[in-house]
Amino acid sequence: MTADDGGPLSGVVLLAVLTRNLESACAPAGGLRTFLSPAEVSSAGRFRRAEDRLDYAASHVLFRLLAARWLGLPPLDAAGLGVTRYCIGCGSSQHGKPAVAGVSLSLSRSHGAVMAAAGPAGAPVGADIELVPDGLFNGFDDFVAAPGERGQLRSKGIPGRLRLWVAKEAVLKAAGLGLAVEPSAVHLTPAGGTLLLADCPGRPEVHGLTVSPVPAPAGYRAAVSAGSGLPPDQLALSDVFGSGRLP
Repeated sequence: MTADDGGPLSGVVLLAVLTRNLESACAPAGGLRTFLSPAEVSSAGRFRRAEDRLDYAASHVLFRLLAARWLGLPPLDAAGLGVTRYCIGCGSSQHGKPAVAGVSLSLSRSHGAVMAAAGPAGAPVGADIELVPDGLFNGFDDFVAAPGERGQLRSKGIPGRLRLWVAKEAVLKAAGLGLAVEPSAVHLTPAGGTLLLADCPGRPEVHGLTVSPVPAPAGYRAAVSAGSGLPPDQLALSDVFGSGRLP
């Protein structure tokens, strides 16, 4: 199924955009709030910084729009989708990874950019985007890289190190573990092309996941992980909105 014919999608897809571009795209329909639930609007308001409030709202809008597009629904139905949450750490349904029935989803946000990825229902999908910073915290290599990967980082600068970071984060999101497991516990090996194969001793949910770097706005690094279907297809904002489907 093509991305622009209005029908349900298939395979693994992603969309990574600047927050301001998504905000502008939503303006004809009344802004970001048009696509959010009241609970998400309330949650966004808890952030002290305006930039953080905007990124939170935009990431959840993109998540909802991609879910609607995957299911073959018009974008204005996005706000009405039932979103559930589950925290793997404590079992709470009040927070944790959001989900929509009928599609596997992951979202990420970082300092002015947002990203979402989708795949078939029940299939693991993880997405991560990060702004490349001016510097990294002490001990970054030991925290992120497995012992066998650390030697490869010696010749890499910050962007190269961030590429490993987003790959590990995407894998741990796809596995449903998040940073409950240190990224250094995950080992990545080449699997052909840009694909990397993930493994983590004692964590069978990681075994067999693949991860691939994906295009991101300038100054950011991003990756998507899934059990299969990588590298993903990249969508544009026009794909999730559809021609003539907004007021």
